[in-house]
Amino acid sequence: MTELSFGEWLKRQRKAAGLTQEQLAAQVNCSTITLRKIEAEERRPSEQIAARLAEIFNIPPQERPAFVHFARVGWGVVPASSRESAPWQIPPAPPSNLPFALTSLVGREQEIAELSGYLQQAEIRLVTLTGSPGIGKTRLAIGTARRVLPHFPHGVFFFSLAPLTDPSLIVPAALQILGYVEDRHRPAAQHLKESIAEKQILLVLDNCEHLIEHVAPFAFDLLSACPRLKILTTSREALRIPGEWLYPVPPLALPPERSFAGLEAAAASPALTLFLERARAARPDFRLTAENIRAVAAICEQLDGLPLAIELLAARIRWMSPQALLERMSADFVLSADGMRAVPARQKTLHNAIASSYHLLSPEEQTLLTALSVFLGGFTAPMAEAVFFELFPQNSIPALIDSLADKSLLQRSFNARGETRFHMLVTIRQFAQEILRHSGKETHLRDLHLAYFVEFAERGEREIRGPNQAEWAERIQSEQNNLRAALAWAVSSHKTEQALRLLAALGWPWEIRAHYSEAMLWLERIRALPDVMDYPLPFARLLNHIGRYCWTQDNFQKARALLEESRDICLRLGEAGKPVLAETLNWLGLLEIGQNKEAARPLLEQSLELNRECQNEWGIALSTFHLGILESNSDRIELARTLLENSLSTFRSFGDLFFISRVSIFLGYLFLDQEDFETARQYFEQHRLLDAQLQFWDGIAEAWRDLGNLSRALGDLEQAEQYYQQGRAVCREHGLTKTIP
Repeated sequence: MTELSFGEWLKRQRKAAGLTQEQLAAQVNCSTITLRKIEAEERRPSEQIAARLAEIFNIPPQERPAFVHFARVGWGVVPASSRESAPWQIPPAPPSNLPFALTSLVGREQEIAELSGYLQQAEIRLVTLTGSPGIGKTRLAIGTARRVLPHFPHGVFFFSLAPLTDPSLIVPAALQILGYVEDRHRPAAQHLKESIAEKQILLVLDNCEHLIEHVAPFAFDLLSACPRLKILTTSREALRIPGEWLYPVPPLALPPERSFAGLEAAAASPALTLFLERARAARPDFRLTAENIRAVAAICEQLDGLPLAIELLAARIRWMSPQALLERMSADFVLSADGMRAVPARQKTLHNAIASSYHLLSPEEQTLLTALSVFLGGFTAPMAEAVFFELFPQNSIPALIDSLADKSLLQRSFNARGETRFHMLVTIRQFAQEILRHSGKETHLRDLHLAYFVEFAERGEREIRGPNQAEWAERIQSEQNNLRAALAWAVSSHKTEQALRLLAALGWPWEIRAHYSEAMLWLERIRALPDVMDYPLPFARLLNHIGRYCWTQDNFQKARALLEESRDICLRLGEAGKPVLAETLNWLGLLEIGQNKEAARPLLEQSLELNRECQNEWGIALSTFHLGILESNSDRIELARTLLENSLSTFRSFGDLFFISRVSIFLGYLFLDQEDFETARQYFEQHRLLDAQLQFWDGIAEAWRDLGNLSRALGDLEQAEQYYQQGRAVCREHGLTKTIP
């Protein structure tokens, strides 16, 4: 499209006729100044001047009314070059019944551009927009259809199937929408196909999901019979017919966390833009500010960037601040947020929007959807099978999960191992949990979830000591939200033994990923359970892990109290407590190395003896390692080196990267003190690379510090500072308190 004003048209025609402004003004019988202002668009010609210009430039009589209107009023934007000589001859717009929006479509520019591109490609004739309830499929389809309207000269027609419940009405309703009169002498389907025939039409079929089994053959038959017809559909699942292009509609983008430093950049994100626009419609003085933008972003994030949810919640800014709104965002508050009166019932609340999809599911799909809401942070199909196998016939769960994903009630993604992972949008999960709470099955399903993750964590605890350590550290980390949900259920339902087993099993994986503070909080919650002392061994093991955490964080007083409490429990248990006592003494001995070396030796030697008695090879290696640290601190260099190398050899036989790295640190210190700088560097580099493989950030920061100390010992202060800067960067990025020079 090209902007062509009457003044510009007149100037071009005058020059083409070889006339000066003075000459043309004389013919029109007006002043040269008047003509100059008309050409400059500073004034409009009178009706008499316009009529005289029509005569001078030989405008056909039948076109003169349109010409005068163009001269006096203008058309704005007119078709390019082909119409420049007669811009008043604008062809009529293609017929269309597209509804006009009462609010702007925010944040969908990229999607409209992509979909418009699809519909302009000759080989693409069917595009289906899929997505969760409230994602904005209908608005996006209408916006796209309006964009491509000029490319469909025979019309763009919007056909909402939501009001239809009888599939036999699809074809008659389509005839009416396209403006064709039914012919009683021909079947309606034949009449529709013959009427469309070769016409270049776009048909928008909206809300197909409840009639999907009938819409699919309807669309296929039309596309097969009408070669220039294109169809754009919205549905929560694919039509699954040949030639269909799927377009999953994404949620609105949220601002990146780091963008909050610049208010304008953060506010420009589509989700926040939509919130702001709808909030201002309810309260004109509302603005995004440095004080409220994080609360608004948190609201949009909790709503998963879902447009309908954002619109409904933003309207409540009329009565409360963003922070107050954020604090009130319970599941009931979000799902029941009411919308406009003059909209379909399914769009009035999120609950209604999701319920309209839920009621289209089979009984088995409904049961599984509510059951899956016990997962927090997603799941894999094998995981869901393992948890719910007793509830469904064999092998049916993966098929049901795929069906729920196809219906946009589950989202698919891929994890680092290439496995397909599923999760629910927050609002859908809240809806499903509401149903679960009233089903009478919640306790049983959460018990199944808890049992699975206790077993999962205990398997991870075994694997974490072997060659699959890095993989299992990542697997445990990826299920962090599910593990938290399981712990929360165990504590709230007073399943003390399972709570103890679960948190104790997470001891090493959580140390690798530095979940120190969270582990302390869970310990205090579990300790408060009335029957915690009925399970002394798992409680003692848990105290050992948290005691070690406190030691790593330099909280020596708390570490000592927890470890001594564990020792007392183990001693009371006698023979049964020996395996855990060996572990307790190991950590007490390590604690004493920095406090009282003479007190450390008997503790570590007794730990070594107990581990040998229990035939615990890994425990023997740990006791040997700690004795090596003690001898190193006591300047018994050769004995220290022997003990450290022996423990390193055993840890290597297990494939335990974490403790290979820990021993490497102390061997590096040993050789650094002896000024064997090259060997020290090799151990420090090994330590850094292994911890990087494990993503143990505390260890990575420590490795950069150690390499910096090595460079300083060599007199290379510039290189030392570069290493220190690397260490400080890791600390800043991951919130570590480790001191780096």
